[in-house]
Amino acid sequence: MARRPTRSQRREFAALIARLEPSLRSAFEAAAVDLRAGIDWAALLEALGLRDIAGAIAAINLDQAAFYQYATVKTSAFAEAGALTVTTITVPGAGTIGVRFGMTDPGAESWIAREVGRRITGALIPEQVELVRETVLAGFQRGDGPLIIARDIAGRVVNGVRQGGVLGLDAPRAARLSAVTEGMKTAEGVQDLVIKGRDGKLRVRYKVNRQTEVRILQAYKRGEALSESAQAMSARQYSNALLKDRADTVSRSETAQSVMSARREAWVQVMSKKNLPPEAVIKRWIHGGGPKDPRPHHVAMSGKQVRGIDTPFEFSNGASMQMAHDPNAPVSETALCGCSTDFYLDPAWRLS
Repeated sequence: MARRPTRSQRREFAALIARLEPSLRSAFEAAAVDLRAGIDWAALLEALGLRDIAGAIAAINLDQAAFYQYATVKTSAFAEAGALTVTTITVPGAGTIGVRFGMTDPGAESWIAREVGRRITGALIPEQVELVRETVLAGFQRGDGPLIIARDIAGRVVNGVRQGGVLGLDAPRAARLSAVTEGMKTAEGVQDLVIKGRDGKLRVRYKVNRQTEVRILQAYKRGEALSESAQAMSARQYSNALLKDRADTVSRSETAQSVMSARREAWVQVMSKKNLPPEAVIKRWIHGGGPKDPRPHHVAMSGKQVRGIDTPFEFSNGASMQMAHDPNAPVSETALCGCSTDFYLDPAWRLS
């Protein structure tokens, strides 16, 4: 029979995730840089001057090639985790099982198409299109000129690199950026951005980078708006901080998702090649920390088992997951989750 997963194996996969995360983080940030660099600036300004939203979106050149590095890194993480998984499935007295992880197997190809290809074309790019649309509409409503709107989209050139703007962000982070950016423009807006905590200390309503917080609090105490130069610098720095925060979330969540998905796919391939039925595999949920406030239903599930490679874990809040970091689960169940899932053979079954 195959050995049960050991703590050393769990540490091995945890180390793999920790090693791969920086690469995906850098790849996602590089995609945002590529999106800004690929703008047809003249066409964008012309379209904005004509109030042509479709033309403005077209000038951004939002195509999947910008996410090439992201796709490559995420696929490589899946391949590496799958290859590692099959080496951990050993038989006492016989060593490894003699099965290699196949990236061209139907399950692996399906995952790559769905979680890499369609993630880009069906989620990331439409998200950016909508952000550009909303930014343009908001600029039109305020009566801003083409250059101001274009900078709201793509930022300004600093040291030869365009920084800031909404490109690369998601809707919630873009909304926070807009609220802070607009609030800094007037004394009344600055007053609304600052709140007093229970300890009596003044704080910015939104979690912003330290430099921006200092400028806003200083303006608040003076009863003034921020200067135009301070607004521009703060908007750029806050946008960069939000992009880094998003890249951190993407890398932590999606690297773990790639690794766990590959582990499950490796077991599916082994079962197919060794003629094992689905019920031969037992899955155990392992709570591994993660957010500051862990999900209580994940904690309650820790150590519990289900029989069958396709049998889901059913949680007290109604969630149903095949494994930790299940790509089909709601983001609320997977974002920044530190859990994992063990797979092992029921001792009643033997590998052929």
